[in-house]
Order: sequence, then C-alpha cells, then structure tokens
Amino acid sequence: MDNEDLKELNAIFKDMGGVEKVEDYTSNFEELPDGNYIGEIEKVSTKNSKSTGRPMLEIVVAIDEKRKEWVYLMLAGKDLKATQTAVARAVTQLKKLGVEGTELEDFINGALELTGTRVNLEIKTNGSYKNRDLTLA
Repeated sequence: MDNEDLKELNAIFKDMGGVEKVEDYTSNFEELPDGNYIGEIEKVSTKNSKSTGRPMLEIVVAIDEKRKEWVYLMLAGKDLKATQTAVARAVTQLKKLGVEGTELEDFINGALELTGTRVNLEIKTNGSYKNRDLTLA
C-alpha cells in the first residue's frame, strides 16, 4: 500500500464518520425475525469457532441482496458427549439438505458442494438462543 492508497482510505474513513460512526458499518445486514424464509446457500466453509476454537461448518444463506443469515454447525464439543451431540446435529441437518455419506468426511465434503442450493430457513428464538433449521426448498 502506498501513500496514495492510504490517502484514499483515510478519505473514505472520514466520510464514514470516523471512529464515532465506524460500528454503523460493521453489519450491513438486518437481523431476521422468527419465521420461514426461502433463500439460497451462498457459501459453505469449514472454520474454527472464534469463541471456542472448535471446528464447525459455516453456511451463509442469502435471503435477498440485503438479508443474509449465518448457520453454524458445530463439529466438536467440550467433551466426548458434547462432540457426539454436535456431530449428530450437524449430520441430521446435512441429511435434510440431501447430503449423504457413511463417514463424517462424506457429509463435510457434501456440505461444501451445497453452494447454490435453494433452501427453506426456519428461525425460532428460544430464550436468548436463535435456532436455525434448513430444509430443501
């Protein structure tokens, strides 16, 4: 990055309102209320949870150009029982999306091929937790 790039970026930052307004730009998508939505899987990736460091699948569902929802399927828990529960939930969710296999790796690889799939997204809030369920549309 040269000085011209930095000047241009500083101008953009200033137009955004600087430090006082920067948080207004961190999420350009509105939070979806409880309900059923038809969308398309925009991206599926494997990553580690920021909070726990444990592996998970991240599924990005685009409802329209301004609304997206992120669905996280954990692949490990804090102990063996929690890991078994996480894997069971992930595989159950992926089976609803037509992914098949006999090994966990089959389900993960199948999930990575879901980009472009039309889905029904059901959102239900239970206390402070937001449940997201995907099925084929």
